[in-house]
Amino acid sequence: MLIIIALAATKVIAPSAALSGFSNSSVILTGAMFIVGGAIKKTSLLDSIKGLVLKYGNTPTKMILWSCIVSSMIGVIINSSAAVLILFPILATLPISRQKLYFPLTCAASVATAMTFMGSGAINLTINDILMQQGGSIPFTIWDFTLARLPFLIVIILYMCTVGHKLLPDTPNDQLEELNMSGSVAGKKLSESKNKLAIAIIAVTVLAMITYQVIGLDLFVIAMISCTVLILTGIMGVNEALGAIHLPTIFLFAGVLPLSSALSSTGAGDFIADHIVQMLGNTTNPYFIVGTFFVVPLILTQFMSNTACLTLFTPLAALVALRIGVDPRAAVMAAVCGAFGSFLTPMASPAEAICMSAGPYKVKDFMKCGLPLAVIMTVVAVIWLPIIMPL
Repeated sequence: MLIIIALAATKVIAPSAALSGFSNSSVILTGAMFIVGGAIKKTSLLDSIKGLVLKYGNTPTKMILWSCIVSSMIGVIINSSAAVLILFPILATLPISRQKLYFPLTCAASVATAMTFMGSGAINLTINDILMQQGGSIPFTIWDFTLARLPFLIVIILYMCTVGHKLLPDTPNDQLEELNMSGSVAGKKLSESKNKLAIAIIAVTVLAMITYQVIGLDLFVIAMISCTVLILTGIMGVNEALGAIHLPTIFLFAGVLPLSSALSSTGAGDFIADHIVQMLGNTTNPYFIVGTFFVVPLILTQFMSNTACLTLFTPLAALVALRIGVDPRAAVMAAVCGAFGSFLTPMASPAEAICMSAGPYKVKDFMKCGLPLAVIMTVVAVIWLPIIMPL
């Protein structure tokens, strides 16, 4: 809101332009996908996913493996907060200290969030809009984010199953305070018939989004049709649908989009980019550029919202890369990947804050297990991103 007010009050841009983010198709898509995610919570899909952990986790290592895989799946579909709220009460009943499970699955869910267009991943279309606003010539596809971030998820799961869990405390569950998270997962379950109908609607929505270029409909139109059908069929009530929309995220992106435009139109972005270019020494070394735009957001996201960090660095990464004269996609994707590496402090995201209190953990536990992982992820970013998105 401060961004919108400041831009309009100082007449940097017209009031209509300052408010234009609310009519942006990517912002509308984000809101619609929150509603679809709310519908998914009410179906049996998540129960089926949760059952994988209980069925196949018969050893500590397998429990960690499956809890990370399942939390990643929920993170992709909805977000990391939903993953921890759904899984924590279930995993507290397993014959292994929950301190060995909660931090690994939270890290996996955090990195998996927004890997696709599902759930919080609708923000990826906004990132693409920002990239193109700054002058990018090649847009992201909806699967570029999956391809770029999948290696990070694989690394996290392998690390947690081999080394990471050994660096975490191992207090038996009967010596920890009883976990009380009742009522944390909102949404009344559906009847059998409506459950099947909801799953069918969601499946058609996903299929339509995958083939949107073939059927000739924009993603936000497909998402809005899905939301309308979910409400008309009674799967989601009107108040439920409105309550499923995370307004802070909507306002954040609606406010940042005009800021991105103002950075470009006023020359402020060029001014900032020039100084960053000077700091980088006008280098066109892809590894140094990617490393810089991965590490800086990775550090800052530990002390601020990963979403805010993402929206701050996306336009800057694009501007700097274009100023240097290289394709900005790898730099922007590095900022995206770095911003979602929110696992070194409990301040990095709501999921980490929930994890710390539910474990319970101390900050030093986060750092002890998370720092080696941050180093490994930095190496992966520097090697992987320039390969798939050459500068």
